[in-house]
Amino acid sequence: MHILMETFSNACFSATFHWEDGLLSGIDLAPGLRPSTRPQSPFGVELALIVENYALLDKDEWPELPLATRGMSPFSLRVLGHLREHVTRGTWTTYKQLAAACASPRGARAVGRVMASNPWPLVFPCHRVLAVRGLGGFGPGLDLKRALLNLEGVCPPLQRPT
Repeated sequence: MHILMETFSNACFSATFHWEDGLLSGIDLAPGLRPSTRPQSPFGVELALIVENYALLDKDEWPELPLATRGMSPFSLRVLGHLREHVTRGTWTTYKQLAAACASPRGARAVGRVMASNPWPLVFPCHRVLAVRGLGGFGPGLDLKRALLNLEGVCPPLQRPT
C-alpha cells in the first residue's frame, strides 16, 4: 500500500489530503495556518492553489479526484453527491432539506451521520449543512465551520433557505 499525505494552508485553515494507492481517502481540516508541504500527488499543485486562494474563489473548482469510496453506503454517496452538486458556494441548506432532496424526507439524522463521517470536507462541503435552529455540528469545530461560511460570503445564522 502506498500512502501519501500533503498539507496546504491559508490564513484561516489547513487541509491535509490523505492518499492511499492513488485514491483520496480523506481530508483533515484544522483551524489556522500550518506549515504546507510541497505538492506530491498528481493533484497537489491544483489542490494547493485552491486551498491557498479559498477566500478568493467565486465557485467550487475541485478537480475530479479519485476517491476511496469502498465501505460507503449508496445513501451516503447519494447525499454527498447531491450536496456537492446543488449546495454551491455562498449557499447553505439544512439537514432536513438535504434529506428531503435525497428522497428521505424523515432522514435528517441519517444525513447528519453522513455529514459527521464525510471523509472529504471542502470537496463535499458539509460545512454548508446547518441545523434548522443554528449551525449544527462540524468535526473540526464550529468556529472553523463559521469561518468557512464567512469566507464563502455566508454569515450564519441566516434566514432559512427557500
